[in-house]
Amino acid sequence: MQHQNSSTYADSGLENQLIEARKSGLLFIEQIRSRQLIQAGFQTELVQRAIYELAAQILYPPGQKPRFWHRQILRAGADTIYPYCVKTRNNLIQPGDIVFVDLGPVLSIGTEVDLGRSLIVPEPNIDPEKLRICDDCERLFVKGKTYYLQNQHMTGRQLYEHMQYLAEEYGWKLSSQRHSGHLIGIFPHEQILGDTEFDYICPENTKPMSALDRFGHQRYWILEVHLIHPQNLFGAFYEDLLIDTPHA
Repeated sequence: MQHQNSSTYADSGLENQLIEARKSGLLFIEQIRSRQLIQAGFQTELVQRAIYELAAQILYPPGQKPRFWHRQILRAGADTIYPYCVKTRNNLIQPGDIVFVDLGPVLSIGTEVDLGRSLIVPEPNIDPEKLRICDDCERLFVKGKTYYLQNQHMTGRQLYEHMQYLAEEYGWKLSSQRHSGHLIGIFPHEQILGDTEFDYICPENTKPMSALDRFGHQRYWILEVHLIHPQNLFGAFYEDLLIDTPHA
């Protein structure tokens, strides 16, 4: 897909496209769960391959290969403490493991999706702290989204610090990755809109999140919540759009 100029980017109805793309992404994740692609005894590389094949079936027209705007992440067990920049390993999924996915497909119309969810592989006696961290990831996302929607002129730094405060308040710490989210848009948004500290929810971003993009249009954000156990035993992940849509 060729880079869009400011006119076509403005005319894309971006907010509605992102909302509809999110719906497709949620269906994708629900299909991953309902088809039980993630199970104890499965190798993570095989699960990733199955997820790719599922994406081809439900997100794209027949014969079109799936496209992704970022590297797909599936982490299990002890690997859930690592940030995006650390390469995923091929692990054997164990009973009671936390497993999370970070999925970034590009739909056929060029809209980017970015969703992350965690689950716990069933076993008779699941560690209650694993249940708590997964629940808290979603809970803190909702709190962070509410805070953002009420304070959209805040800087990226202020939202990052708020998420850091919430993580510590709940007894966790944030991932070592130095941001808690980023812009989202039409592929490739990083080349169209920019890829600097002002395009991330990070300590270096002193620019209001409500600031317009280089074309004078509204920017749209993804919030990431990657919580880590204080002793680095495991982590959990949740990410979604910062748009005022019904939560799911």
